[in-house]
Amino acid sequence: MIRSVGTLGPVKIAGIVAWRLRWDLLAIVVVAGVLLPVPDPTQIDYASAVLSVLGIGASVFIGFRNTTAYNRWWEARTLWGSVIINSRATHNTLCSVDSGAPGMVEILDRMRRRQARYCWQLAAELRGIAPIPEAADLTPEDPAGTSATNLLTRQAEDVQTLSATGSIDNQARVMLMNVNTALVGAQSGLERIRNEPIPIIYEIFIRGLAWFFAVMAFSRLDGSAHPVTGVVIGLLLMIVFITAERLGHFIEQPMSNTVFDISMYRFCATITGNLLGAGHRMAQPRESAKATVWM
Repeated sequence: MIRSVGTLGPVKIAGIVAWRLRWDLLAIVVVAGVLLPVPDPTQIDYASAVLSVLGIGASVFIGFRNTTAYNRWWEARTLWGSVIINSRATHNTLCSVDSGAPGMVEILDRMRRRQARYCWQLAAELRGIAPIPEAADLTPEDPAGTSATNLLTRQAEDVQTLSATGSIDNQARVMLMNVNTALVGAQSGLERIRNEPIPIIYEIFIRGLAWFFAVMAFSRLDGSAHPVTGVVIGLLLMIVFITAERLGHFIEQPMSNTVFDISMYRFCATITGNLLGAGHRMAQPRESAKATVWM
């Protein structure tokens, strides 16, 4: 997640976004260079009116797409908020049923450590990368390659063990399984967002529309009575429309392991601190508070 920090924050953000858009910006310059010596085909009657209608259409489609993309980003952030809430609820419920019995203490400690590992494992799976090595060390009782789904299943098995041994009553069992089920729901929602992007045909259409309008607008302005001013304004118009379309593409994938991700590892560190104590090594943020990008 890109953040504006310090006096030079906006400049750093602009640099990061520009680097991410470097090939698109290069394409804009190349297209503009190719169009400069070409006679303007749009200097016909009513060309301005046609271009205005096309601009309105492009703006509406790009705006709708970007709104949809932001909604996906915000939904992912909300679902991660649910993971944080239910992880804390798990910890609170475990504290409330803890009788101090030796066998019970061991299980509850394992469940807290597994809950923290679950969050790190889920973040890695959503990003499509290997989990950090320290995550598996949280629960050496579980196999190294255990998935996030299986970790929740193991949590449910420990709840069943606690219930079978009489360590907790039925009401406590229901409470623990309620938060477990809520975590399953949040995970399923996050996986849906990751696995079901905006249809590729629609994305191609929006990108093609943005480029078509940008090229037509540049061609029109290039043939104006003030060629230098027209070229500059045309370039800026192309950059604005293409950048707007690309930013929508970036934020519609909030778990793509890029700088546009939501800060999932930051959430995992917070959850680890809640469950295992703020002094735990995995509860420490992986980036400083002054970092421009949090992952």
